[in-house]
Amino acid sequence: MNVNLHLDDQTAKELDRTAAKLGETRGELIRKALREWLDRNAPGSAAWPSLILEWQGVPDTPPFESYRGELLPPP
Repeated sequence: MNVNLHLDDQTAKELDRTAAKLGETRGELIRKALREWLDRNAPGSAAWPSLILEWQGVPDTPPFESYRGELLPPP
């Protein structure tokens, strides 16, 4: 599908610079940005961002569950 997109001069220049820097076309960057936006904002999409889902944590931190033995039982 082809779509015409009208950008202000500053946005177009920034898009061109970024595309050149990344070695991608303007169309590729726009497709990626649109896909990311749709994934985050589509109705019913309450998923965590991939940045959060892929986070491995801090290696030296003990697991949360290791503190459960210190908890008092409920009244």
